[in-house]
Amino acid sequence: MLKTTPMSLPIFAFWLVSVLSSCSADGVPSNPLTPDANDQSALAHEVVIFSVNDVHGRIDNFAKIKPILEAAKKEYQSVYFVSAGDLFSGNPIVDFHPEKGYPLIDLLSKTGLDVNVLGNHEFDYGQEALTARVQQASFDFICSNVEPGTGSLEDFPDYTVIQKGAVKIAFVGVVETGSRGGYPLTHPKKIEGLDFQDGNEAFKRFENLKAETGADLLVALTHQGEEEDRELLNSYDFIDLVIGGHTNQLYGYSLNNKFMVMSGKHLETLGKTTLKLFEDGSVEYDFESIDLVAESAVDQTLTALIEDYNNRPEFFETIGQSARDHDRRETACFYTDALRFIADADFTIQNRGGVRADLSAGAITPFDIYTIDPFGNGFEAYQLSVGQLEDLLEQINTSYSYSSAYTLVREGDQIELTANGVELPDDQLLTFALNDYITNEFGDLFDTPDVSYEQTTAEYIIEYLKTMNPGPIDYQGCER
Repeated sequence: MLKTTPMSLPIFAFWLVSVLSSCSADGVPSNPLTPDANDQSALAHEVVIFSVNDVHGRIDNFAKIKPILEAAKKEYQSVYFVSAGDLFSGNPIVDFHPEKGYPLIDLLSKTGLDVNVLGNHEFDYGQEALTARVQQASFDFICSNVEPGTGSLEDFPDYTVIQKGAVKIAFVGVVETGSRGGYPLTHPKKIEGLDFQDGNEAFKRFENLKAETGADLLVALTHQGEEEDRELLNSYDFIDLVIGGHTNQLYGYSLNNKFMVMSGKHLETLGKTTLKLFEDGSVEYDFESIDLVAESAVDQTLTALIEDYNNRPEFFETIGQSARDHDRRETACFYTDALRFIADADFTIQNRGGVRADLSAGAITPFDIYTIDPFGNGFEAYQLSVGQLEDLLEQINTSYSYSSAYTLVREGDQIELTANGVELPDDQLLTFALNDYITNEFGDLFDTPDVSYEQTTAEYIIEYLKTMNPGPIDYQGCER
């Protein structure tokens, strides 16, 4: 049994084999350390960990991953494939399957995933749907900082120990809790009853996990972003490696004789981390980024399965036209205008994090709209006075786009609504419409809505394009 103690390693080597520079995604130097030329330590084992994160429902490249894994297993005895969270929300083929999320779990299982840590968007379908997907999976789901409480979700294991060849790895899971109240960034209704704690603070209880389980390595499999991962790695010297997600970055670098990686997003890249374990307890790390878009070898069985899942013609009918490519802010302008029209409202907002894709030039399809807004958020409207609305907007401390029949004027933290340069009377009544993610996230600011619409915001946008025939969408330069 190997004993790895990264903080006291006599030798630590880091080689970055990828298109990345020797700096992390945020410009932090990787600070590689070269092994002692006089060291004659014998190589005991070599471990390869392939990783993905923030897949968000993208399935097309799974047929390319499997040949890579199979080739590696012919070369190495200890080959792992892991996911650092956010499997769901972003592809209508997956999100609106009759069993939400089913295609992705099916493909991950057939590709050979070993373990996934819960990401914040794993909760997007609700607790019952998540439970069904966990039961479907042939791989483990882990998370150490969530408890079922009074919710309907099963109790997830903190960690899993997996042995491949002669090497045993303990993977410990952590999900971010960056939303108001210390919850993951998902619709508050989806996590009702669940209890969360700060993952980094709670990680100290795994100090003796390797000794307790007989594991050779402890890998923190996290979904919380680079900044939190750096803090985690700086806090605990018993962690051998952090494999992270959440911030959609691509990097692999050393940090104080430790190592952390993140493998991009949307199944565009596959991370490959190679660990050489020497008999003296030292470890040598190597990170490679594999461009899945450029890969040509495919598994034919998975290719056929993916084509079958993608065969949903109802998602690809033309329902409108876009005059040009729109970036995220321009897309949000179109989105809020359409929702305001649907609600016949005076003012509409959409949280910018809820606009998940750009609107491209050419035909607009339901697939496009569901990709832009994948979350199935409800739609609500309130009758408020101008004074009430101005006060409310000042308290919603999240980035949002808006559409209004009036002009919004910001002066510092103050907001005023004007018409033709004249302030609206404080007692004038307005209709304010928005998605129910915002009203639940800021539940202390909202009472019962005057109107709760039957369909989701995405469904109303599709209805708007189908029935209102607005003409080619063109929001060039719009930023509200």
